Amino acid sequence: MAITTFNPALPFFHDSVYYLRDPQLASASDWGNQVVKMGGASTAYWPNYPVQMPSSIVGWEGIIQTSGFLVPGKSKGRLELYDTTSGTPRGPINIAGHQSHDWSYHWVVWKDVDNDGHIDAFTARFRVPTFGDPIAELVWFKNPGTPPPTSGNDWQWQNFIQITGGPDVYFEETVFEVCNPDCTEYNALVTGELWTERIMMYYVPNIPGAWAVPSNIKSIVVDDAPGQPFEAHFADLNNDGQLEILASCYDTRKGNETGNMWVYEQPEEWGQPWKRTALASGFIANSYLFGNSMTPGKSRLFWPSEEYKATLTDTGAVPKPWIALSGDDDGVHYVMTPKSEDPDNMEYDIEVMIDTEQTTAGTMAVHDLDGDGYMEIVSAGYTAQEVYVYTFAP
Repeated sequence: MAITTFNPALPFFHDSVYYLRDPQLASASDWGNQVVKMGGASTAYWPNYPVQMPSSIVGWEGIIQTSGFLVPGKSKGRLELYDTTSGTPRGPINIAGHQSHDWSYHWVVWKDVDNDGHIDAFTARFRVPTFGDPIAELVWFKNPGTPPPTSGNDWQWQNFIQITGGPDVYFEETVFEVCNPDCTEYNALVTGELWTERIMMYYVPNIPGAWAVPSNIKSIVVDDAPGQPFEAHFADLNNDGQLEILASCYDTRKGNETGNMWVYEQPEEWGQPWKRTALASGFIANSYLFGNSMTPGKSRLFWPSEEYKATLTDTGAVPKPWIALSGDDDGVHYVMTPKSEDPDNMEYDIEVMIDTEQTTAGTMAVHDLDGDGYMEIVSAGYTAQEVYVYTFAP
């Protein structure tokens, strides 16, 4: 388990990332004494999502730590590799050094982009120049396939820009098929674009190496006015075999400052508008001293237990997933449950799991920590400086 921290009030000071190799539910009250700093010291400005790195990337299991944000003094982002095969992660090794500008990185998808047998870092980034509009890029860093250097050194991976002015923070990948009338498979990314305020899909033919050729990339606008997206991701929310898109967005218009959790249903014919429905709405952000506030935040789909997931509905389908939702800048963590197992009913109930009673809640992780078949939710109370652990075990 990795826990990132940030402090906007301390420009040019590095922020800590903490690591717990084997979090046990029974010892949750002592986690604060068990965590260690990644690499033994703070090295990132405004750490974002830590992403698992399988051993097939550079030869050892680890984490790639993304970082950087638009806050002054925190804009110099990095992509730092950490070796987690021992108790205290060894690193960092920055693969995104020596750039001509400072960039903010939030997410990485591991993918052999150019089909050379080495798995690359597929990411998005943005920067906000002193003058002019924000600049965003979909970019990949080419794995050189050579042994990594020792900890604390840069390891410059060559980077290639695929899209400018689109993906900037978070995206997810899937494979889908379009039959109109012939059937073709595509590899697609869905993204909520923070700066253009759009929900977008970008796609290429599902063949090896297709993403390495920018001219292959096509796009679809799912929503050109969702509000300012926090994230967007794929999910088969009603278990009908068709992927929906979930997106948390915040309306920044004066007098309309509220957040929504949108679900988008695929059209029957490709190229037609996606149907948008609010799973939850009316989120109100707390005011925040440094920059704009946003609510809601990140979501995770889950089932409360293995038994619950295995208990099929009357139609023989797997029950609909529940949703863990961070309110982010409203300071609350929520759990959302489906009102009906009817695939045509997209309604969810929402209840408060924890109100931190502070400005910002942070994000969460959902996992069965002790292997008893019941899920746990680990939620961050950023402003409250607390980590909350909940279990669905009786």
